[in-house]
Amino acid sequence: MSEDIYDIAVIGSGPAGEKAALEAAGLGAKVVVIEKGVRPGGASVITGTIPSKSLRETVKYVESLSRNDVSGVDLKLDRKITIPELMHRKNNVVTERVEDILEAYKNRGIEYVFGKGRFASPNEIEVDCTECRRLISVKAKKFIIAVGTNPYHPPDITFDQKHVLDSDTILQLDRIPESLAIIGGGVIGCEYASIFCKLGTQVFLIDPRGALLDFIDHDISEALAKQMEADGIGLCLGCQYETVEVKSDNVHIKLDSGDEIIASALLFANGRQGMADELNLEVCGLEVNNRNQLEVNNNYQTKVPHIYAIGDVIGFPSLVSVSNEEGRMAARNAVTGENTRRVGSDIPYGIYTIPEISMIGPTEKELKEAKIPYGVGICKFQDLARGLIIGDRKGLLKLLFHKETHEMLGVHMYGQYASELVHIAQAVIHYKGRIEYFLDNVFNFPTLSAAFKVAARQGLTRLGGTD
Repeated sequence: MSEDIYDIAVIGSGPAGEKAALEAAGLGAKVVVIEKGVRPGGASVITGTIPSKSLRETVKYVESLSRNDVSGVDLKLDRKITIPELMHRKNNVVTERVEDILEAYKNRGIEYVFGKGRFASPNEIEVDCTECRRLISVKAKKFIIAVGTNPYHPPDITFDQKHVLDSDTILQLDRIPESLAIIGGGVIGCEYASIFCKLGTQVFLIDPRGALLDFIDHDISEALAKQMEADGIGLCLGCQYETVEVKSDNVHIKLDSGDEIIASALLFANGRQGMADELNLEVCGLEVNNRNQLEVNNNYQTKVPHIYAIGDVIGFPSLVSVSNEEGRMAARNAVTGENTRRVGSDIPYGIYTIPEISMIGPTEKELKEAKIPYGVGICKFQDLARGLIIGDRKGLLKLLFHKETHEMLGVHMYGQYASELVHIAQAVIHYKGRIEYFLDNVFNFPTLSAAFKVAARQGLTRLGGTD
């Protein structure tokens, strides 16, 4: 690699680091990326988002073969699916994504260093280079920290990566477990509960809170809980684990309710923490918070102006979509000095349970707390021609709009393609559109998008605004 001083050194090649490097190079900066893993992509590509969603698509496809209530065709598998078969799509997608990232770096003239780095001074990183097997020095005018997070491991649980796993190692299973206990009813826990129950695994989902995904709309959370129970998932909500112990090739989880769950494996999915504490930031005059994360300003600068931080290592909302934008914005400020803004308002969320969940804007609870007068319009997918055609009888769309101005405030969805459909609402909300937009425009037929029209009419009817 070059002995020159780089304009930008990006530490970490997950979604935030990848987009920061590409943006900076596109603006003419000399860029180097430092990645401690053996492949670029971070948790998003290697262990998290893309692998789990690829696995989910395979599971959905296998399940669809047995949906003769929809197709009228009986194509049931005559045997159980194997782990190699299950992971085939996931492995292919990950490999292609890694190759795409490396090709993009090459095309932009970005240099790449495999190895674990730590600051030797505010302007220099010492990297234990994996390829050259020695310490090398990387100097730069500015640094962008994008090291991401790793799963939280409570001190009272031993993770043996066979019986007790975290969200990074769950896809390394050598078998489909007969039973799986999951601690954590957040996004990761709910997604994997949906996936494994469709594989015939008996799933137990444990969470100390009284509701699944307690940050989403109450009606959507309830719909998810009902679907999970219908799928045979044992919900242990409002329960906390007391002890976790591996005995006789099973995991025994004792709950504070006095119950005990015995499962073939345990997935602990209750939080992640930043990895900024591994960078020797003290030499730069920087400190991390109690979750090993960094504080930044609107330009993504830490209190040391030439050192930036982006992505999950700065905390909420920890979404790939947001991390991508944070990377671009931090790079623009670092290269051009252009002032940017923190991403975080009016962003869509996608939760890939089966069916999936998506939302944008406040929930009913938040509107009530803010004392904002609002109306509600609801459409069930079972009332749509497209819903009947694809067999989605559980889907639900909920519109929230200002009771007086009719301006769109929020949309909450549960059902097939929810994470795609939400962007229709995102555009209307962004441009401060009114709920009447959905009634005044023609939508294709038959589509799930027609749910917006049905929900809009129902919401206005409640207010007495239309027939």
